[in-house]
Order: sequence, then C-alpha cells, then structure tokens
Amino acid sequence: MNNKTIFIDTGAFLALEDTSDQYHEVALQFRDNNLAEGKYGLITSSYILDESLTLIRAKIGIKQSIDFCRKIRSSNLLRIVSITRDIETAALDLFEQYDDKDFSFTDCISFVIMDEIGIKEVFGFDHHFKQMGFTIRP
Repeated sequence: MNNKTIFIDTGAFLALEDTSDQYHEVALQFRDNNLAEGKYGLITSSYILDESLTLIRAKIGIKQSIDFCRKIRSSNLLRIVSITRDIETAALDLFEQYDDKDFSFTDCISFVIMDEIGIKEVFGFDHHFKQMGFTIRP
C-alpha cells in the first residue's frame, strides 16, 4: 500500500457516479488529480459498498448500481475491508459512546477501520468524519 492511504466514503462514490450530485464535479477533479495519479492507497468497506449500491440504485438506477459494483469489485487499486465481528463490536461501542451525535452505524464501522489501519483522510463529504478528527478530502 502507498505511504498515504485514503478511505473512500459513500458520498464520494455517489458523487462520482451521479452527474446530478452537488459534489459531482469536485469529486471528479479530486479523483483525476489525486486518486488516478496513485498518490494514495485506496480503501473502503463492504458496508460502504452496500450503502453505495443502494443509493446509486435509488438515485440513478439498477443498471448503474450493478455496473458500479462490478467496476469496484474488479479494481486492483481499491481494497474492500470485509466487516468482522470484532469490527462490529468496536463500532457498536462507538455508536453507544457517541449517542449525542447522529453517527450512523456505518459511520462507526468506518471510524473503527480507519483507526485500526491508521488512516487519517477520507474522500467524502460527511462532516461526521471531521467530528471524529479525520481530514475530509477534497
């Protein structure tokens, strides 16, 4: 993996796929100027993939959702972390600990993975990552 690794969140995947998304252009620019250049190792989770498929289907259609999934799963550049019972347990602890925040369980899964691997940056648009001390790109 590269020196710098970035976690890719659902919002980034949706923005890249949905031309009507408010972040579409900025997501494309970030991808083309940073991710395509190989400046980062890329990582996401099976939960993010699940969320992304569901949102892409709802926003732009089933065909686009399936095409997206096939493209992502065949990528040699992106590592998809499968969620273990230990990750779920740690995420549930965070979910409970931060009951004053409106974090989703998937957010907590992402936080646990990022902490365990030592990732500090996320490609996405969700302010919850900033609340947990991560840097949001772009």
